[in-house]
Amino acid sequence: MIIFSFLSTLSYSQEKDSTALKRLTFTTIVTGYIPTLQLNTANINIGTEVYLKNRKSLAFNFGVVKSYGPSGGWFSINSEKTIGFKGQVEGRHYLNKHKLFEPAILLFWPHIFQYETQELHNTGYYIAVHSSFQTTATDRQETVLDYIDDNPFPNTYHYKRNIYTVDRNVLTLNIKFGYQCIKKSGLTVDYAVGLGGQYISSSSTNRQGTDANYPNSEKDFGGKLFDKGTSFYPSIVYQVRLGWNL
Repeated sequence: MIIFSFLSTLSYSQEKDSTALKRLTFTTIVTGYIPTLQLNTANINIGTEVYLKNRKSLAFNFGVVKSYGPSGGWFSINSEKTIGFKGQVEGRHYLNKHKLFEPAILLFWPHIFQYETQELHNTGYYIAVHSSFQTTATDRQETVLDYIDDNPFPNTYHYKRNIYTVDRNVLTLNIKFGYQCIKKSGLTVDYAVGLGGQYISSSSTNRQGTDANYPNSEKDFGGKLFDKGTSFYPSIVYQVRLGWNL
């Protein structure tokens, strides 16, 4: 609803767009390919930004979430594999500020690739309302009691390996601040950071262990069990997009 409210502020005044303006940009979020800290997953994605009018645009992105391999060790959640998808949409308003604030490069180093942008209605600094929805299925392995054998010795415990699936949904809403550079060649470098909130829900299929059993006891960053339950957490957005303006 917030995005639609944001878009409702669009006014179709008689402001003339630049004749050099190209309304369509295709990008991919390159930071999405960095393995996540939880599950060793990447977001293989493609997106587009459509310029509307009066320095406002809509940006869309769709990606397949896929694990590079099993997670554990350096990663906070043990898993066999993860698969899913992620959709993102945002409404942007460009501020007509094209000159880079150079001291910010010390903290936000991707700015060094954003010199010499064209001064178009959809370049320079912008603010955006950003939302995303991600759904994944993660296979996890647990060791559970199979049976107790009292022959030849009493109380001999036998265990088995069980694979269960965690279905997980994540909904986020953020306010972003970014800078988009479109060079004369068409190369586009878009860098943004943001802050907001996220709602996470998860449930398990074929899980046999209790909440106290490992790995069933592993938790999300905010303390919710990874395998089940719902919770709200803060959300941080850090995105670098590369693409081409047509």
